[in-house]
Amino acid sequence: MFCTKCGSEMPDGTDFCTNCGARMGAASPAAAPSEPAPMPAAGIPSVQKKSHKRAVIIGICVAGVLVAGGAALALTGVLGPLGQGNSSQITVLGSDEGSAEHKDKGSAKEKPAEEQEEPEEPGQTGSSVKVDLNDQATYAAANLFLSNFTEEHFDRDWYQTGGFDSTDGLSDDEKYKLVKFIWCHFIDNAPYRIEKGDYDNGNSQRVATDVINRELNRLTGLTLSDADMTYDRTPEGQAIPDSAEAHDGYLYLKQEYGQGNYNPSCAIVTGATDLGDNIYELTYEVYSAGGMLLPSDIPESTYGLPKDQFIAAIQADASMGRTETCTVRVAQGDGAPIFTLLKMGVYD
Repeated sequence: MFCTKCGSEMPDGTDFCTNCGARMGAASPAAAPSEPAPMPAAGIPSVQKKSHKRAVIIGICVAGVLVAGGAALALTGVLGPLGQGNSSQITVLGSDEGSAEHKDKGSAKEKPAEEQEEPEEPGQTGSSVKVDLNDQATYAAANLFLSNFTEEHFDRDWYQTGGFDSTDGLSDDEKYKLVKFIWCHFIDNAPYRIEKGDYDNGNSQRVATDVINRELNRLTGLTLSDADMTYDRTPEGQAIPDSAEAHDGYLYLKQEYGQGNYNPSCAIVTGATDLGDNIYELTYEVYSAGGMLLPSDIPESTYGLPKDQFIAAIQADASMGRTETCTVRVAQGDGAPIFTLLKMGVYD
């Protein structure tokens, strides 16, 4: 056998060359004869130097195919629910169903206020002018205003003619009641307004119609024509007439009324309910004065006193009060609201 490195002849079975020390049997690249590469065993792929790079590339391609396939399956709903949702959560762009659903959900997200918004219910409009009975000026003004009516028993059935309600027009009875009220109101509070003497056709007293209408308008917001002021309520067979006639700027009465409304009834307002549009329902108590007092004997300062002091000042019996209600309209005044009467003595 020969050394494959130096070519020295060696005995058979020698492991190393005794000349150069090379291992016997290791072929030298230069001396080794060229032989075809051995064929791999059947079913086993050959291993080459760049096989690891190809494996990586192939793996990436396979992974890409799997990801793309999974996404396609998810989009078409084959993969089923995602989490706790359902396939309808996936919108397929371009489909009619998906587009409509997308629009609906998009609208809900973009305009949550419009979807959750409920129509507002119309609320009651509160009055711009307030009636605060804790305000001393308002309390005094309300008491004085209503006492103009209660002192003439206007809050009760005046001559059994029924209650007063100006909100639905005036009946003949209500016109009659107003004329009698305003006449007695002047007698008790402004007697100088009443002119006395013998006039044509047996008339005993007269008052200028413009004076009547100014006071009537101040208290009730109303005015009366000459025809409205004219009446004849004399019962058949009664000697003393109950009639009045308005003409030529005056209201004439055939009978004569004297100042004699002793112990007038005074009002003490205890509550005010806002009905809206500057209209209030007032609750008030009525006490009859004692000691033979006339309305003119009660100073205006009395109407601003607290209830107990008010009752004591007019010498009234506190146990004899009665509770009534009326409806008024209010306007802004100088320091206190201005009241006008709408309803009084109206009972259900």
